[in-house]
This record gives sequence, C-alpha cells and structure tokens, in this order.
Amino acid sequence: MDNKLIDRFKSLAASGELSQLIEDNSTLNIKAPIFNGEVFWDSYKSNGWKLQINTISGWWRIVDANDVRVARGTTERQLEALLDNRSISPFLNYMDEGFCFGKTPARKATGNTVVLIHGWALRASSMQDLANGLAERGFDTYSYDYPTSKCDLSRHCDIFLSKFRDLMRQLPDNEKIHILTHSMGGLVIRGALAEMTSRECHRIRAIVMLGPPNHGSALASIPIIDNFNHSLKDMRPDDDSFVNNIPSPAWLPPVGIIAGRFDEKVSLESTSLPAPLAYDLTVVNCTHPGLRKPSNVLEHILAFYRKLSF
Repeated sequence: MDNKLIDRFKSLAASGELSQLIEDNSTLNIKAPIFNGEVFWDSYKSNGWKLQINTISGWWRIVDANDVRVARGTTERQLEALLDNRSISPFLNYMDEGFCFGKTPARKATGNTVVLIHGWALRASSMQDLANGLAERGFDTYSYDYPTSKCDLSRHCDIFLSKFRDLMRQLPDNEKIHILTHSMGGLVIRGALAEMTSRECHRIRAIVMLGPPNHGSALASIPIIDNFNHSLKDMRPDDDSFVNNIPSPAWLPPVGIIAGRFDEKVSLESTSLPAPLAYDLTVVNCTHPGLRKPSNVLEHILAFYRKLSF
C-alpha cells in the first residue's frame, strides 16, 4: 500500500473529514462488526479509525471506533478515489448522494483549476478520463457530481452555485479557474452564472461546453421520459422552457463550444448560445458520448484554455 495513501487516511481521520467521505461515497459495504481485527491484517490507526490492509489479498477496509467495518475495497486506486471524494467505480457512482466535488490533483501544480460538470443521466465518473487528461497537463480538477433526475434544473443551478462559491473561497485569489461541461452541465453553469456577481464571473478564465443543449433537445419532449424525470422537462426546445429563458450573466467569460458532427441527442444548431452572447465553435467527428473521449476533444479544450479561441 502506498504510504501517501496511508498518510492521507490518517490526516482525514484526524481532521474529522473521513466520516463524511464515507457517507458520500458508496463502496457496496454492509456495515458489520469485525472479529479478526489483527489476524492477516496490517492496521494503521488515527483518531479511533483503522485502515486495514489484508496481508494475503491486498484488499482494504476501514473500521470505525466501534470496530464496525464502514467501507471496503480491493485496490489502491479505489481507496485513492474514496479519500479524494470520488466514486470508486462508475457503477457505484450512481448510488452516491452526490452534490459534491471530487478532486483529481495535477501531476505538477501550475495555478490552474478546471471544474467539470457532467451531463444528464450520468455521474461525475463519466468525466474522469477528461479529468485525468487535464491533471496530466497541470490542471487541478474538481468534478462536480450530482443526481441529474433528482430535481429540476433551477434547483440544480442553485445547489451547484452554493458548492462552487465554497470552492472559490478555498482557492487562491490568483488561481485561474476554468469550466468544462458536457451536455446538461452547460445549462447548470449558465444558470449559476446568471446568479453570480460580476466579480464572481470574472474569476472564471474560460468555459468550454461539450455538446450543450442551449436551445433544448428533442429527447426531452418524449412523454414517457418526461413523466419520471425532474430535469429533462426543463430541456424541452419550447419557448417557455427553462433552457430558453436563462438570464444573461453580469459578465460572460470566454466560451468555447465543441459540437459533435454525429451527435444524435443535441443538434449543431442547438449548441449555440442565444444572441447576443458571444462564443467560439468547433465541430469534431464524434457522437454525443464521444465528446467525453479525450482523444476527440482534449487538444481543443487545452487550446481554448490557452488562447481563448479554437
């Protein structure tokens, strides 16, 4: 087990943050008392908590002060994700409560941060490949995780803005903040921008949107889907829908839009920002899900963050 992970576990346990991380991120653990606490297990203790590594399999578990197993996993990568407040797998991500950021730190810090916001019916794990690619290029990344169907878009925008403001307060004043969204995530940042002060808007250096349904999506008009989903109805292409009535922000950071030439969910025309908002556009040869593949978009994203144009 990497000593850095052990040290991070001890630090989070000592600060009192570990309990919330375990509550927010599912590990498919069934809470149960342990009876063989030191047999075949290496234990690392902090503030009543224990991280235990099996000496045979390498599997790990976290045990609370009452000797109850509260989290478990099979790989160092899963433990790293948990301690970084990220889901340990795409499948388990759908069981997480969400409404929080998971950090993937830059390989070498450069004073640049990217906040990623995923799209409809997905979770933050869907953006992890892009987060990893950006981290390799010197960006600290914070992937916002939220259950998209749980509430309407207006509420999602309000919750995100509250969490984003908390994050901005934690970052240095001179940190360059960038935004990267996929699909509905573009509407979340637009709704949040509409409520930000001019000073808050100016803290954002640039925004890149991947396939944003800025004028809605025909998918949202399918009745059987609309009936059980709280947010999808807000993306109908109707004149009175939420998506077509987002107020303009006090100041709009530079926006770059990357559209998929073969996008079956959001048309090229629908990706454009409403007039008179300015943006730059580039089109790549991929589908809507393909816009999350680094091989299709990462170089374009980096170019826009660097030059504020494609």
